[in-house]
Amino acid sequence: MSSIQGRPAAQLKKTSTAASTIPYRGPRGDHRPLVTDRCMPSAAPWRSPPRWAMVGVVATLFVVGCGSSPTFEDAATSNTGLEGGTSVSIPVPAGSGESGDVLVAILGVQGNPNTSGPDGWTAVPGFRGFNGATCQADGQGTACQLAVYTKLADDSDTSASFSWGGTRHAAGAIVRFSNVDSAAPIGAAGPARGSSNEPRAPVITTTRDGSRVLRIVVSELDDARPQLQGTLALTDEPPTFRLNVMSFPDAATDPANGCGPPLAACDATDRAIALAVSDTLNSVAEPSGPATWELPGGDQWVTASIEIIRAPEQ
Repeated sequence: MSSIQGRPAAQLKKTSTAASTIPYRGPRGDHRPLVTDRCMPSAAPWRSPPRWAMVGVVATLFVVGCGSSPTFEDAATSNTGLEGGTSVSIPVPAGSGESGDVLVAILGVQGNPNTSGPDGWTAVPGFRGFNGATCQADGQGTACQLAVYTKLADDSDTSASFSWGGTRHAAGAIVRFSNVDSAAPIGAAGPARGSSNEPRAPVITTTRDGSRVLRIVVSELDDARPQLQGTLALTDEPPTFRLNVMSFPDAATDPANGCGPPLAACDATDRAIALAVSDTLNSVAEPSGPATWELPGGDQWVTASIEIIRAPEQ
């Protein structure tokens, strides 16, 4: 079942961002500071922890000023279905009604085709598509590709389309953030790739206090197929989870066009890709730390960490 913030895609509604505490889920080798999206007064560093904090791990709560970080508004997804396709069109999710939000369009596609991004959108450096950010190769060549494009929202935005050569499986998404720097919404960005059961988004050093770091993973699934017993391939998402989808729907959600669970029983899984997105708040401009997902079985993947820069202080 494709899901957005833990909900079936069919139940997608505008998500409140008033409060979302991000828990520490370690230890997993990646250090995740406790942060909160709720507007709170700024606080000085905690210099004298109470006795109960001295037993092992001392967590520091980083808080940025009210409204000072990019705010997740909503997300929308699309896929090519069981037979694959040569393009995918993704609806633009609604925002707060104000122009100037940043839209981030994401494509995960099987193989490494010559990909064309949406007209009028700007590719994130290193994520244009063909021969940009690609999965590690297997015996059949480059396993999958990740393309990321951005645009400042306006009233004319209804959808964004990607196209490529040849029939292939693909999944796409658009995520929308408000309270961004409209002059330069994207900061540091970097890819990583590997072949394992734990895709890991790389560390990037953010350029402004209060930025959000968007985490993206695309994975091929032919090697992992025998272990895929559910409706989704990627599990144990990092905070804050935004979406987790496949390149075809499951039969429980779409009986006429879907397959599974289990995904292991679907021939289409050999050609499918999985796409998931999360983000974390970086309260100060510093290295972000990595982020990880899990696959039930090892396969080829590519990940990205991309800084969404907050609006400058007035």
